[in-house]
This record gives sequence, structure tokens and C-alpha cells, in this order.
Amino acid sequence: MKRVTSMVLGFSASALLSTSALAASLNGTQWQTVDDKTGEKKAIIQLNESSGKVSGKIIKVMNTKDAKALCEKCPGSLKNKPVEGLQILSGLKANGNNQWSDGQLVDPETGKVYSGKLTLSDNGKSLKLRGYVGSPVFGRSQTWQRVK
Repeated sequence: MKRVTSMVLGFSASALLSTSALAASLNGTQWQTVDDKTGEKKAIIQLNESSGKVSGKIIKVMNTKDAKALCEKCPGSLKNKPVEGLQILSGLKANGNNQWSDGQLVDPETGKVYSGKLTLSDNGKSLKLRGYVGSPVFGRSQTWQRVK
């Protein structure tokens, strides 16, 4: 009986550790975006961490009509680039507690650039994105779901 109890505790500890490790890293993860106004699924974003900073690009647009769209309103080097493949998040730095901030977000529909932050849920299955101008109080949020 002790052996079975030890095995169960060992498996439980392993599961907790792997969930914790999953929650702490965004590298290579993919997320389903959902429009905060309409509830419509919009795109799949892939996040990558490099040198302590998180970036993200659109790897799939859900609406086939929009899949070939260009980012006509985007600033600088992003102008007229295909939306599919577009880097929309950059420079987000980890600041503890499954949060990343001090980065930039580009809205490909409007071309506007926002300050941004990400907060990963405790179970690692959802990601809250907050885009804002000036202060996080003046902005919008979206909750993205991890793609399995």
C-alpha cells in the first residue's frame, strides 16, 4: 500500500511540475485569438521567446477571405505585408508571476501600435493580452486560448 501511495504522490508531483513549467514558458506556443467585441475566432498566433523577450506572429487567419489580406494601415516596415505571417507582438519582457510587459502590439486591422502586456493563467491554458496607450487603464483586453 505504501508503494502505491508513493507512486501516486510521485505522479501527482510530476504533473504539478510539468503544469508549472508549461505555464512559465511561452516559447513556441500557439494561441487562438478571439475578438473581444464579437467573440469571433480571428487567428492563430505563435509566440517565441528569445533573449528574454517575447514576440508573436500570425501564422493562420481563420477567415479565408482575410487570409490573403495585406496590412495596408500598418506603420513602417510592416506596411503592405501579408497579415498571415505578420509579427504583431514584440519586445515583451518577463516581469514575474507569469506576466510579460513593456512590449508593443500592432493591430493589423487599424495599423495602430499599442503598449502591451501578457498574463498567463495559472493553468497555462489561457493568455490575457492587454493593449493600451499611456496607462493599462486606457486600453482593451483579449483572452486567447492555447492551441493543443
